[in-house]
Amino acid sequence: MTSALFDDVAANYDETFTNTEIGKLQRARVWNYLNSVLPNKSINILELNCGTGEDAIWFVKNGHKILATDVSEKMVEIARIKVAEDNLSDKITVKQLDINEIDKLSITDNFDLVFSNFGGLNCLKESELNSLSEKIKILLKPSGKFIAVVMSDFCMIESVYFLLKLKPKDIVRRRKVQQVIINDSLVETHYYHPKEFYNYFKNDFNFNKIIAVGVFIPPSYLNNFFRRKTNTLKVLNKLEGSFGNNSIAASISDHFLIDLKIKK
Repeated sequence: MTSALFDDVAANYDETFTNTEIGKLQRARVWNYLNSVLPNKSINILELNCGTGEDAIWFVKNGHKILATDVSEKMVEIARIKVAEDNLSDKITVKQLDINEIDKLSITDNFDLVFSNFGGLNCLKESELNSLSEKIKILLKPSGKFIAVVMSDFCMIESVYFLLKLKPKDIVRRRKVQQVIINDSLVETHYYHPKEFYNYFKNDFNFNKIIAVGVFIPPSYLNNFFRRKTNTLKVLNKLEGSFGNNSIAASISDHFLIDLKIKK
């Protein structure tokens, strides 16, 4: 991947996702899961595609150490500003790094967790995911975990929206590789079924858990549509918590969170 492709997204990323009601609900769902599985003691974390640093800061405020990486120079700049404003510069290292080059990291201690949030891995082709699996395994401790949040190849609530908008052809749009325009360039976005995604990592990792992130909570691009429907979002969020913690829900959600443990 190329840094410049994502630099223009950086300036507005928090405005268009992080700080939106939908963005907050989806991220809270991820954080709630992490809270349920991370140990009380401090662990060493590598974050891939850290964006503007929201998750990195959360990890550190919950007592962990983190190396946060992103391919985008502008994303990294914003993350460093946030870290400095929160006086966390001595606890978070933010580094510009392409996901495909994590094997070039120079580290003194392996990681307990490698984490990737909100679809950064959807920019990778199948061959790159296979290669990533091997690279992550080398960077992890023998008991280490890999937790990723990935865009799925079918989203139930998105499909309902397209039906109501009389756009039935868009229901299957995720079945194809999308050419997304970023910074005047085309970026391939690959959508994955949970089982398909795990297949790229099964040689190095055992499956642990999968949950939905957006089976009822809508995709972030629908934030304007739901902006004044706060009560509706509250209901959808409750439904998410009640019915989103299984593989069926994960396979029809906007994103799925997959929790993998290294094979010994």
